[in-house]
Amino acid sequence: MKNQIIEKWQSEEKSRGAWSNLPDIHIAETLARSGLDWICFDLQHGLMDYSHLTQLLPAITGLPITPVVRVAANQPDQIGKALDAGARGVIVPMINSAEDARQAVAACYYPPKGLRSCGPMRDAMVEGLSYLGSANEDIACLLMIETEEGLSNLEAIAAVPGVTGLFVGPMDLTYGLGLAPGDFSNDRFNAALQKIMQACRSNRLACGMFGYNAEMAAESLEQGFDFVSIGSDISMLRDGLAQALTTAKAEVKSSEPSRGGY
Repeated sequence: MKNQIIEKWQSEEKSRGAWSNLPDIHIAETLARSGLDWICFDLQHGLMDYSHLTQLLPAITGLPITPVVRVAANQPDQIGKALDAGARGVIVPMINSAEDARQAVAACYYPPKGLRSCGPMRDAMVEGLSYLGSANEDIACLLMIETEEGLSNLEAIAAVPGVTGLFVGPMDLTYGLGLAPGDFSNDRFNAALQKIMQACRSNRLACGMFGYNAEMAAESLEQGFDFVSIGSDISMLRDGLAQALTTAKAEVKSSEPSRGGY
């Protein structure tokens, strides 16, 4: 199946995904069957490691969703192993310079586009050697801009050949700007978002945002972002439970008989 982040962006459509922090096959499969375009398995801050990834990615193989992995660091071995396990893209944190971007790109693609070593274990099992003919066009190399240094080198980063898109981690960006955590209404934060989106437009890159919930995701898409997460497995479980409990309590209260009397 084609990479839906790339395909929808090229068709000028928005794509919506979810963040997976829990190493549970059933949760991953539920997310994959929900109608989302993509799912990101988080090896940087999620409660999972590479051994979990080798179980989670096969669990959603063949389902209409694009698997992406946020790697723990901009290291060729980590990027290569995530792709060999079946990811169709990587989100690479802490990109601060054009050299950082070039290193990530080199790890994502086979020669001559990059330096990725050939050993696509999962995709070779599913697709055979035909995977090698399409991988360089179907892999998304998504770079996180989350520091003052990254912002200062933004144009150089965005101009690196092979970058698919830039991705914003909003909480880390507030930290990087020296703001209070989560101060998303701050003018400096919003100016940084505009700068990132403009760099993407100027260099024909997709622009993504980590949304903490559906409301933030919708607002980001309205601002001009191309792909967003609508929440994480943990946040959606927590919020869904809270809403269900509130509704159940309200229903019980409304159905209680009146205790009025003379």
